[in-house]
Amino acid sequence: MASATANNFPQAFGRYILTQKIAIGGMAEIFRAKSLGAEGFEKVVVIKRILPHFSEDEGFVTMFKDEARVAAHLSHANVVQIFDFDEADGLFYIAMEYVEGEDLKRVLDQGAKKGQPLSIAQAVHIIIEAALGLHYAHTRLVDGEPLHVVHRDVSPHNIMISFSGEVKIMDFGIAKAASRSTKTRVGTVKGKCAYMSPEQARGKPLDGRSDLFALGVCLWEMLTGKRLFVGESDFETLNNVLKAEVPAPSNLNPDVPKELDAIVLKALARDRDNRQADCAAFAAELRRWYYANVAEPDGASLKSYMETLFADEIARLRTDVAAEAVMMEQVRKSLPGSNSAQRRVPTGSQPAARGTSDEHTLAVDGAPSEQTMALPDDLAPTGRVEPHMTSRARTHTGWYVGLGLAVAVLIAIAVIASGGSSKQAPADRGNASAARAAGADGVAKPRPQRRRIGIHIHAPGAQQILADDNPICTEPECDFSADEGKTVKILARAGERMKIVYHKLNRDGETIDVAIPEPITPTAAAIPNGPVVIVHVEPAQATVTVNEKVLTLNQSNAKLADVQLGATLHVEAKAEGYRTERQDFVVRNPQLETFVLSLEKEKDKHADASRVVVAEPGKIVVTAQPWAKVSARGKDLGLTPVKTDLPAGKYALTLTKGETTKNVSVVVKPGQTATVNVDMRAQ
Repeated sequence: MASATANNFPQAFGRYILTQKIAIGGMAEIFRAKSLGAEGFEKVVVIKRILPHFSEDEGFVTMFKDEARVAAHLSHANVVQIFDFDEADGLFYIAMEYVEGEDLKRVLDQGAKKGQPLSIAQAVHIIIEAALGLHYAHTRLVDGEPLHVVHRDVSPHNIMISFSGEVKIMDFGIAKAASRSTKTRVGTVKGKCAYMSPEQARGKPLDGRSDLFALGVCLWEMLTGKRLFVGESDFETLNNVLKAEVPAPSNLNPDVPKELDAIVLKALARDRDNRQADCAAFAAELRRWYYANVAEPDGASLKSYMETLFADEIARLRTDVAAEAVMMEQVRKSLPGSNSAQRRVPTGSQPAARGTSDEHTLAVDGAPSEQTMALPDDLAPTGRVEPHMTSRARTHTGWYVGLGLAVAVLIAIAVIASGGSSKQAPADRGNASAARAAGADGVAKPRPQRRRIGIHIHAPGAQQILADDNPICTEPECDFSADEGKTVKILARAGERMKIVYHKLNRDGETIDVAIPEPITPTAAAIPNGPVVIVHVEPAQATVTVNEKVLTLNQSNAKLADVQLGATLHVEAKAEGYRTERQDFVVRNPQLETFVLSLEKEKDKHADASRVVVAEPGKIVVTAQPWAKVSARGKDLGLTPVKTDLPAGKYALTLTKGETTKNVSVVVKPGQTATVNVDMRAQ
């Protein structure tokens, strides 16, 4: 069986040739690949295959099959197409459409990094296209019966933007459909927390309006440049989703029109019956706004934006594609039907060239005749065709033989280009270098066979174990094997805690103990009984009383430790020549709470009390990081940034974000603007 983790390309894999590894996740790896046909036909695809150690996981394999089964029924311009599902070398894989581009998460990150965020028009266009792809999936009929697909994992990670400006939904890996062999139990939650709908977070039965909600979250975040529901933990994030308290995008980005606010907020309604009827209706509302408000719809080109944003990546891609074309030409020359192949590749009627009984050699086109290359056993031709095989079967056998030989051709070419046998390739490149395989006369010599060493890894408490950065299991112990003498990097992880050891494989059956550090538990004395409260008072000479207890000010600050969370503090501050202030504060922050009081000077006692003067109003500007809801004297002033006129006077402002509440005092003077900036991030 071909190695599932080898990094030498090209690799023969089933009906495809793997040309480049794109990514690797916890359970599957992604490759760029090509399928070959007659008359120079080639098709670029993406191969997604299960990692070897998950092939034995029946539940995961079933889910992988479900993804292929669901997506195979979907063929739409805004959905990544599935072409093939099969098994090769004992590994299940999916062949899907290759999209030259980046996912929306990467686009947003790159835009922020370069100071070129998406425009409002571009953001709306992306969501329109994504909504059309999802509506197609939601309403797809197969043999007259609805497929009832719900994606359940719509997020920026699963929306692809091609370099030519196309928008495509991908990864139906956890999609719910009537045809699935695995059914998600009611109460089971899947998907990314920050993009779930409230009904999904509760584990309720879902329909397409759940995906609609997730699209609404994506659009809200694109318009504001902020995260909507994400919290300090998954629990906090889910709690925010369940509350579904959504400020209008224009409160954070004044450039967002009110009409667009209404469409987005409707999609994000906590009750799904209050949202648009489906993704098609959502797309229609956005499209009506788009064409009524975007002066030059064609000017919001995603193509030019992507080409500007990813100019370096596109240039590298073009270089890689050119190199791949040369590589594939060499592969084709070694396939049956080409002149070179007819001269070089053994057929069923010809014995294969052999150096020894265990090795196979291949003369390289354009190289001196004595240059030979040892072929890996798993790609070597057998030199035999069973008598009962048809001519078609023999052709297929020859194709796979030629494909295996092609891999060796490219390795040999690389060796020759680097100076032939006079220069040795690094020891970790390929199965064997030409310098190792050839003797002084250039003829291949028997290759020493390395013994495989098996070890048992024991990591108590581990939630995942990796070997050479490749996940091998999600349990506290598992087995692993590699060549004798190889030094393996072993990483065991439990949450944020991890331990790395390097071990040289010398003894078969050895147990390697990996001790993950224990979590650091604070001592009892280090754990406060409650929040710490700071009371800041101006002027510094004021006398402060909290719940009838006098506090001493140190540079205008008084500190209270171990205050009960949720307690109400009755604060009084007074100073000679100033008006006494009394306010009640509620302790909401479990760590640190700050309250501010600013005293006003007493009025002149000899002033004409009979003269009534109506003071000119002033202005107040309140900002917060990242945002907050502001109220004053029981009146809701809205979400930051707040800009409003207020009668002159002293105001106690209350700023709230989720569970965090902060109180500040501000004096509004006639004809002047008072500015307040509050950090609402957890402290």
